Amino acid sequence: MPGGESSDSSGGTDVRPAPFARDQVLEFPEMSYTAITGNREMAGSFSRYLLAAASKMVPRQWSVQDLNDVLNFVLEGGDTPVQFIEGRYLRKRIREQIARAERYKEPFALMVLALSDGTKVDENESLVDLLTERLRRSDMVFLYRHRIAVLLPHTPFGVLAKLEERIAKLADATLGLKEIGFAVAAFPDEKFESPERVLDWIEDQLR
Repeated sequence: MPGGESSDSSGGTDVRPAPFARDQVLEFPEMSYTAITGNREMAGSFSRYLLAAASKMVPRQWSVQDLNDVLNFVLEGGDTPVQFIEGRYLRKRIREQIARAERYKEPFALMVLALSDGTKVDENESLVDLLTERLRRSDMVFLYRHRIAVLLPHTPFGVLAKLEERIAKLADATLGLKEIGFAVAAFPDEKFESPERVLDWIEDQLR
């Protein structure tokens, strides 16, 4: 076809590379809400386009779940701070790490930061933002009430003490937060008799 354009088999729609993320995102000039919600390929392309745009505006590793959290926050009227842990999503990510640990012998760690009851909501969110900016792109940070959960892939238990100290100093120097409690665990570890015990541990820490 002239100009390197191709046609969609369903309706002759021209398909062109999007302005960014060219290897993953397609631009459909005649895209419609019905097309996006009725075609998995189009929906996936649209989602990747949004993820690329979000990454340009707020430099971090965005996921579809992150976009879902933001949109839910808007739809709910902005009453509940982002990001709250959705139980099934957290369990899914931990299960993924457990599978990798068992298959490839790659350890991962979990860290729960307990903030004081008097901590303000904006201070909680500021600490989440700080951790998101300073930790690795692969690390995942969640806020749940006055606790912050951090999932750390490729992390053995031996490095957690230094990481805990680093976070405490950073939170104090940057945000003036001095009273932060830490609970840490890693897998595999002999204290966990089975993978399910890891999930029990994180749920206990977040209660």
